[in-house]
Amino acid sequence: KKETDVGTIDMIVGLVELRGLGSLFQSADITFLASLVFGSFGFGATELFRRSFSLAFFTEGSDGGEELILLAAAAVACVVTAAAACPFEVLRVKSMGLVEPKDWKDVLKRFLNEKKGMESDVSSSFWDYKPQDYLPLWSGFSPTVSRELPFAVMKFLTFDVLAKFLTDSANQNLLDEGAIPLQVGVGTAGLAISAISGAFAGIAGAIVSHPADLILTLTSASTRDSNQAMDWRDIVTDLLSKPGGIANLFIGLPARCIFFFLVIGLQFFLYDYVKSIFEVGSDDLSLVLDVFYAVREGLVDVA
Repeated sequence: KKETDVGTIDMIVGLVELRGLGSLFQSADITFLASLVFGSFGFGATELFRRSFSLAFFTEGSDGGEELILLAAAAVACVVTAAAACPFEVLRVKSMGLVEPKDWKDVLKRFLNEKKGMESDVSSSFWDYKPQDYLPLWSGFSPTVSRELPFAVMKFLTFDVLAKFLTDSANQNLLDEGAIPLQVGVGTAGLAISAISGAFAGIAGAIVSHPADLILTLTSASTRDSNQAMDWRDIVTDLLSKPGGIANLFIGLPARCIFFFLVIGLQFFLYDYVKSIFEVGSDDLSLVLDVFYAVREGLVDVA
């Protein structure tokens, strides 16, 4: 088969036959750590910047602009989150490129020794490295942002649009019956909307960010054959020159869509579920905005 003809199922079967069932879970530890940072920190940072931007740019009675505020918050949060998660992402890509699976600690030591021009001695202690030895862990910051920025923006935009559509559609019937309207992330139905919207938001984000993810992975994997990684432009040119053309930029997309369908759906569900447990919702934002608006307009004396 041609490289572009190898589907997700063929790849899974080939990996299991060649290296066993455990190969499907290679780098699971580092992937979990990276997903934990991207998910938890990303959601919190987006919410923080969303509320901050709303406070800074919205005034009483203003309407519209919510999507623009959301996109700006997601973009700024993406940059901050990428800085925090970059070391985990660099190690994840390095680990995925190994023929034999290694523990994340061994992957980290091999990476640090490689950057120092030393032999891959994994018996050394982390205390043997100086603070500046860890700086290469942020070498992938720019590529990570180039991948995460379109993913984050598309993810939150798709979730916002789809969740509003599902909520409005459901509330049309509920209001006719005199029932309490649904809210996203509130109650069983609201949490279901969060999970469904998040799952499809994950697919949308995976599609728009997949070429950048593929190029990032191939750039890192190219160091296995040489001491210097290939330039990303050379990788793009090579992919486009092969049979299949631009479709080669989306090799492995089905597997990534399945992964983020499950992961992002679960992230939105858990995020709204935890918010419901601590009773944090849109009313809190409205209350905060009302208070600060009153202070800013001199309606409340804070002296």
